[in-house]
Amino acid sequence: MTLLYIGLVAGAITTVYPFLLMMATGFKGPTDQNDNRLIPAFWSDDQELLAKYRDDKYSSNLSWIKSNGIGTDAPDDVVDKYEAFLLALPNDAWSAGFATAPNQVTSRLKQRYQAWVRQRFATIDDLNKAYIEENVAFQTVNPPAEQFERRVWRPLGGRKWDEWQEFKASLPTEFRIPVRKTRLYQEWLRSKYQNQFGEVPAATRGAATDFETIVLGPSADLDEFEREWPNREHIERSVEAAWAEIASGPMPIAAYEERVVRRDAGALRKEFSARNYGYVLDYILLNGRVVWNTALFCLLAVGTQLVVNPLAAYALSRYPVKSSLKILLFLLATMAFPAEVAMIPSFLLLKDLGLLNTYAALVLPAAASGYMIFLLKGFFDSLPQELYESAQMDGAKETTMMARIALPLSRPVLGYLALLAFMGAYSAFLYAFLVVQDQRMWTLMVWIYQLQGTAPKAVMMAAVALAALPTLVVFLLAQRVIMRGIVLPGDEK
Repeated sequence: MTLLYIGLVAGAITTVYPFLLMMATGFKGPTDQNDNRLIPAFWSDDQELLAKYRDDKYSSNLSWIKSNGIGTDAPDDVVDKYEAFLLALPNDAWSAGFATAPNQVTSRLKQRYQAWVRQRFATIDDLNKAYIEENVAFQTVNPPAEQFERRVWRPLGGRKWDEWQEFKASLPTEFRIPVRKTRLYQEWLRSKYQNQFGEVPAATRGAATDFETIVLGPSADLDEFEREWPNREHIERSVEAAWAEIASGPMPIAAYEERVVRRDAGALRKEFSARNYGYVLDYILLNGRVVWNTALFCLLAVGTQLVVNPLAAYALSRYPVKSSLKILLFLLATMAFPAEVAMIPSFLLLKDLGLLNTYAALVLPAAASGYMIFLLKGFFDSLPQELYESAQMDGAKETTMMARIALPLSRPVLGYLALLAFMGAYSAFLYAFLVVQDQRMWTLMVWIYQLQGTAPKAVMMAAVALAALPTLVVFLLAQRVIMRGIVLPGDEK
């Protein structure tokens, strides 16, 4: 018995652990989504939170993070001056931080901008008309891109850009990343020498060990950079020169970021933890029919299977024929083949019947189940024949005996089969995607699969965890019915 319980506990752990890991990964992001920890490190470790904050602020650009990691040891009064300095910078002297990284689908800046345009425009059609875009909802609106570090980049202009400037001016100081002449110079050198640091002349690199640590110093490259760089304001009136008029030493960018993390640690942890789950919920609501489609499909699947299978099983049990065994073997033989084998024939048959892109295409092919019929027939066979004989003596019809005797006594088995039908319909993806290709008819699992093409691992784990919750809730609520249907069918005599 001890070994048996050890095995059961081990089985439970192997079931629960992946779900908990999946939920935990949904709280994470690009810096920690692969660490396989059940408790995210940034929940308790301030240094992990700071690293996550910087990765988020600089859009996962490691070069940008390292280049701006200056001024770590600045005193508080210098940091205060820097915060006021950021607030006074004109829009073209700083980039908006927390933009969406190339490998991500959402960000703090994007969410803030979407909330801003939602207040500015009554409907998405008004926004599309004003900005000449084709967004399907406010959740798909993207802020304009800023690429000050690219020599060939120019803003597109137009109403959206003009109103972006208004929005940008309203951003708090933590969103403001100064466009430093030093950083522009580093990226210019990277482009000139094709990312080969060893090709940089000694007079240019000085004591630097990589492009991110190169500083402004007299050299032929610096003279060439200052002559060629098209945006003269970043050269002639650089933020470094403006900062030098206020304080000595480098700008305390790293010290300021550490202060923000210490000050807003609780809010940052909450925002990082909820971001992926919030995006998934927005994604589901954006495709509003997905919940209705999934709920209706599950309801129809459960209802259909609870009608067809009990009728077939009851007929085989009450009116056995010589070929009953062969019929059961034929029904059970359908379980020997993977469901994928029958997909193409089912698709062609549904196409010929004109049922593609309908709920019938989802429900009818699975209406009859060999396993359910076999299980129900065995249960009906175990019921005492005296019950039927007494009912017949009282003049009961066959339908009455089935409805008043067989089915009520079969509730545990029917409940178990209903759960199986729900789980099969709810988790259906490949077949549902094959026979229903109209997006308006897609179920939740199909949409989650589509999300996989664009979303990173952490967002997908959040999506799968949320999708698993209904099944988990149904299982917990129906566990007594399941146990009675599987373990104790004979006690219902």
